[in-house]
Amino acid sequence: MTVHSLPLTPPDEVDEVLARFRANGGRVTTPRRAIVSVLLEGDRHQHLTADEVASRIQRLHPEIAVSTVYRSLDALETLGVLEHIHVGHGPTVYHLAHQRHIHLVCRGCGDVVELSDQTLAALAADVQRRHGFAIEPHHFAINGLCSACTLLETAPLGVDEVTTHEHRH
Repeated sequence: MTVHSLPLTPPDEVDEVLARFRANGGRVTTPRRAIVSVLLEGDRHQHLTADEVASRIQRLHPEIAVSTVYRSLDALETLGVLEHIHVGHGPTVYHLAHQRHIHLVCRGCGDVVELSDQTLAALAADVQRRHGFAIEPHHFAINGLCSACTLLETAPLGVDEVTTHEHRH
């Protein structure tokens, strides 16, 4: 799954995230620090399943039990450090809650595009005004087709450059 992400914050972010966790009454443990580090590693905002998080942590810290990783994910989510989202028919993924954003997921290639939470602000305000319902668009993904997959679905048969398209967004 390719993720087009929002800009990342500075590398000291692990400590910033854990400071917020402490401020909300959480205890910082090695597994919790490892989870935050895994979700911040690389040059993109990570969206990982619980199994992917556990696997990466096991490689770095084989002494940390998988069950501890799952309990830590729940604790970090309860205290507002992590959020889980549903990005289609696959397993739930986790990401840090420090930057609220909306996810667009291509049902053709699996690409994920992150948009600012403000993108749906007008819709959220309209739903609230008309129905008294506060939507939480960051909890789910909006499924559809990216421009390349739309082109594939709408292209007439026999167009070589379209049928050989590979997604490498």
